[in-house]
Amino acid sequence: SNIIAKHREWHGAGKMIGENPYQYDEKIPTKRNLPYGSIAKPARSEADEAVEFRAEKKYLIRVAIGVAAICLCIGFLYHRFSSRKHYTSVSVQEDVAGFDPNKIYRAGTLFSEMTCRLSNRLHAGNIEKYRDNLGQIWGSACGMNRGVFTLDKYPGKTFTCGKLPEDWNCPNGVADLFTPGRDATKDLKYLSDYMGGVFNTTAGIGPASCSFQGVASLYCGEDRTRPWRFAPWTKLLGNKPIRGVNVGGLFVLEPWICPGFTEWGDEIRDQYTYSINSNISIEAKMKAFDEHWSTFYTEEDFKNMRDYGINTARIPVGWWYFAKDAGLDPSPYLIPKQDILDDLTHPISKTIAIADKYGIKVILDLHGAPNSQNGLDNSGIRSMVPDAEKWGDTWFYEEKYQAQTIQILEVMTRYINMLNSKGVNNIIMLELMNEPWVFGDMSIVRNFYVAAITKVRRINSTLPLLVCDAFRHEEWHWLLRQKGFDFRNVYMDTHLYHAFNPSDVASDNPHDDMMKQITASNMACGYGSLLRYKTCSSLPTLTGEWSLAIDDCMKFLTGSTTTANQFQDFGQCKGLKQRNTDQWHDLIKDFAARQRAVFEKELGWVFWAWKVDDVAKKDISAPLWSYSLAVETGYFPQDLNKEADVTLACDHPVDMSTIILPPIQP
Repeated sequence: SNIIAKHREWHGAGKMIGENPYQYDEKIPTKRNLPYGSIAKPARSEADEAVEFRAEKKYLIRVAIGVAAICLCIGFLYHRFSSRKHYTSVSVQEDVAGFDPNKIYRAGTLFSEMTCRLSNRLHAGNIEKYRDNLGQIWGSACGMNRGVFTLDKYPGKTFTCGKLPEDWNCPNGVADLFTPGRDATKDLKYLSDYMGGVFNTTAGIGPASCSFQGVASLYCGEDRTRPWRFAPWTKLLGNKPIRGVNVGGLFVLEPWICPGFTEWGDEIRDQYTYSINSNISIEAKMKAFDEHWSTFYTEEDFKNMRDYGINTARIPVGWWYFAKDAGLDPSPYLIPKQDILDDLTHPISKTIAIADKYGIKVILDLHGAPNSQNGLDNSGIRSMVPDAEKWGDTWFYEEKYQAQTIQILEVMTRYINMLNSKGVNNIIMLELMNEPWVFGDMSIVRNFYVAAITKVRRINSTLPLLVCDAFRHEEWHWLLRQKGFDFRNVYMDTHLYHAFNPSDVASDNPHDDMMKQITASNMACGYGSLLRYKTCSSLPTLTGEWSLAIDDCMKFLTGSTTTANQFQDFGQCKGLKQRNTDQWHDLIKDFAARQRAVFEKELGWVFWAWKVDDVAKKDISAPLWSYSLAVETGYFPQDLNKEADVTLACDHPVDMSTIILPPIQP
């Protein structure tokens, strides 16, 4: 179209209006308005004029036919060659991935192909070190499946913890295993058989079916055992799992991360309400955004990430930054003046380029979808519906917003292609959408993912894609089964927090506070079973958000509004200052290591967030949410690359013998 525009301009077919190459005035293209002027001619008869008119008419017809032919040729060549570079004009199944349209593809492994295996770290020489684990195994596993299990080696027999096979020589059941005088090697084999028997007897395999206090794990094939080893970006990360931080609050405002940005409250509660606020001029708002985009994150942040051993940054963005190029209106959101598909000085592009300079790879994350997929302020617009179960309903049940989200993702993919073409090639994944609302219909989310993946693959067939589980787990095993569609090169994002549910945060005295922390640490190791299940049953899993908090006491964490706010006061915020002791410090440091221990057995982790603003830093809870502050506080090592194997941190439960608990209060 640009070539045709130039052709028209050169031959007087129309004059360009402003700088838009697609807008022209409507001159009739004749030889009389050539840009070089006209030559005076002598008077002519009407017959001469008629002949000339017919000649000019024939000329115009030939020109029109010629232009049409040029358009057809250009269009054919464009689609022919751009399809090779960016997208395919045929179906994804047929061209991009070679899918069989009649085959049912499963993202995960069948239950029948999974086994529960004893950890190879246990052997006869160190079994004594795991007695605390074994004691807890019998306390939980013996009650599974009504207390019974079966073994393939003993057909027609049923066993319990008190009644084991006779040739095991355990008249007192599991209490006899590993007692003095017994063969520890044989007992390890019996223990492995016992775990496999309990697992195989379970009717419905789930996240806890192979949870045996860290001494066993779910096995579903070598390629999904520590799956980070087989990810397409592994060599780029120095053959390490993802160890990342979220660039939260930069391009999608969150009141708790940036309390100093404006006066947050009921009236201004998210980026949308800030943008429409009539008490602040457009000029003042744009100035505030420009300053925020250019100063909140600097080169020093990415240099420190690198020095601390961080290898990845997840960058959350809102749909409005890509709206214009998707044919959508971004208003009332304010966006940078630069063209995002062309200008590398655009704030998002600058941030990605700075990350690239310091060797930090990027996950580009669509954090806010059109009209909000979850009703949270981190989507750009917070719901004020009192019933939280209804948040996100508009996105879920009005198809136009799903369609618009796909349009945005298409532009984001073109944007990644543009960055690659200009040498900024550090984006390793595109996340299709952050946290669809947990109470929504996951089949709708699955259908959206399939449609979005199809569109994106036509533009970039090799780009790894990340889908968010919406805090839902088991159903993805059967949701990600699709006829004629494969989920290869697609990965799962899950977010594991200990800071929001009443069962996680409730405590109103120092004793319960510390017990809550200890429980959270043991639960963190228990999440290893959940993550193994997700990787095996659906897709290799990344923990894309997590923190060190065990409460929701950070100011504005659940929103800045006084209504439609999920914060509930259980007394959890009364004793925060009493946690400033060496024992508390060690417990939080241990909590950090235990979480990373299970995350690094899958794809890895991305902490939420790297930093908070100067106002938020004054909050006592800030080091639990800011990775940079957590390093300064000593919760994380100064250099992850020099740390001992953190995956060993969950080998044992928290040692209660080393902890002095505050007295129980009436």
